Amino acid sequence: MKLALTWVLLFLFAGLVSCGPNALSKKDLTETGEKSSSSRRYQLKGKVVSVDKRANMADINGEEIPGFMGAMVMPYVVKPASALEQLSPGDAITADVVVQGDDSWIENVTVTAHATATPPK
Repeated sequence: MKLALTWVLLFLFAGLVSCGPNALSKKDLTETGEKSSSSRRYQLKGKVVSVDKRANMADINGEEIPGFMGAMVMPYVVKPASALEQLSPGDAITADVVVQGDDSWIENVTVTAHATATPPK
């Protein structure tokens, strides 16, 4: 009886250990949809095309980012959302593009030149 109980407890212990947090490899985590905590950062230079404060986004006409993407107009989530308050269409900016898994956003947004209003004719 003691031998059977020992085997049952040993079997249960082995099952618990194999289900611990280290049981899955990095490959398994990727295949199950878990996101990696590592992120890539790129320097963005561009001009603000439009600002959508409700969506916390801005469309940026960005210059080429070598090794990442060509020049294009692209919508970006802006973090923190309060940085949107400083942006107006036509402003020249620099920012960090952060890519983490399937998510991307811009942060550390700096206005390098404000849009200038053209005088009425």
